[in-house]
Amino acid sequence: MTLTQGEAQHIVRKLGESGIPPTRGLEAYTVGIDSLLGTLEDEYLRGYLPDGGSSFKLVVGEYGSGKSHFLYRLRDKAWEHGYVVSRTELSPKECPYDNQLKVYQAVTGNLIYHDAETESADAQGLEAFLENHFFHTLKTLGIEQTQTSVGLDLRAKLWLDTILRFKIESPSFRHAIYYYLTAVAEEKEDDRRLLGAWLRGENVTLKDMRPFSVTEKLDRSVAFKMLRSLAQLIHELGYAGLVLLFDEGDRMVSIGSSHTEKIACDNLREVIDRCAGESLPSSLFVYAVPPYFVTNIAPQYEALSQRISAKVKFSRQNPFSVQISLDHLDYPGEELLRLIGAKLVDVYETAYQMNFDHELQERNIAGLAAGCASLLSTSHRRHFVKSLITMLTEQRVAGERPYEDENLQGVIRDVTEQLGRSEVGEY
Repeated sequence: MTLTQGEAQHIVRKLGESGIPPTRGLEAYTVGIDSLLGTLEDEYLRGYLPDGGSSFKLVVGEYGSGKSHFLYRLRDKAWEHGYVVSRTELSPKECPYDNQLKVYQAVTGNLIYHDAETESADAQGLEAFLENHFFHTLKTLGIEQTQTSVGLDLRAKLWLDTILRFKIESPSFRHAIYYYLTAVAEEKEDDRRLLGAWLRGENVTLKDMRPFSVTEKLDRSVAFKMLRSLAQLIHELGYAGLVLLFDEGDRMVSIGSSHTEKIACDNLREVIDRCAGESLPSSLFVYAVPPYFVTNIAPQYEALSQRISAKVKFSRQNPFSVQISLDHLDYPGEELLRLIGAKLVDVYETAYQMNFDHELQERNIAGLAAGCASLLSTSHRRHFVKSLITMLTEQRVAGERPYEDENLQGVIRDVTEQLGRSEVGEY
């Protein structure tokens, strides 16, 4: 891809400050995951899912191994193929995995309406998604205004009526969608706000919802059914499907206590079983975890352990495996880092409209890659990226020079302290 200077600067700053990838432009320095993404694309995004299938994948990688980077690139691939995507970072308060209602709220809150043809930011949230889809549909039908002198435009009304025939598990969810978009079309702001609150999973009394044929309170007891209904809605609206990306983080904080662990693992087992059935049509459910989850948590729950265990990891030769391992990529450790480094040098040059001595930087990068790989296991990837940005910045300011071993070790040590020694190698 061709980056603008502003896009390149954004990447450099994000990586330099935290080592955590930005949400856009990652393809400019992606290395080593092409075969994994290509297999997901060929076997699932292009083939199995659009026909109504569903699948669950567990992305496993240590701290700093690139789980977030992988999820963002999978998101981009899903968009290319016409999928709707929701990416959720699990956390103890905002989205603990033992609370299905909060998971539903997070998924709908992070649902993205993506339009590749516009340069504006993607609209986020279920309501924004519904309204953008509706107005895009009206434009396709040649409708400029929904209201006419005699009421709602007939073509708009006929399209809205098709929603009532959608195959959606929850009639209440189907009715809420229908009446929400009808309120948007008729510019009934009070109805739109009330229905939107219910769709977001907020506490709305059933008495207020009865005029809209909504008979279920959206709480923990029905939250997963509503999540299934969301997947069914996306399918009925004509999208290729729904891709749900969950990033557990490096410490499994959302299911880290014994009190919530069993519930969370039961919920995850149910998701896997639903993906094996037909109630999550055209859906890919991806859950990113550290190895600790596979080795320490899941084995305590036999039913879950049986479903996620995999002697052979996901690959082109084994596309049906549940586990996608980020420990074994397209290139071995040091070569992978050197290739990432070469791409980041190009990004850095674009960001600051300058040119490095590439032969000199190749030697510096090789030394840095060797130092990171020997010290920090697979968590070296985040440390390498941040260390490289630090090193390039020093050379941009003070001038280029060969980095000796002691200089490279100093950069790595400083970055390790910034990122937090306690996180290195914990899992």
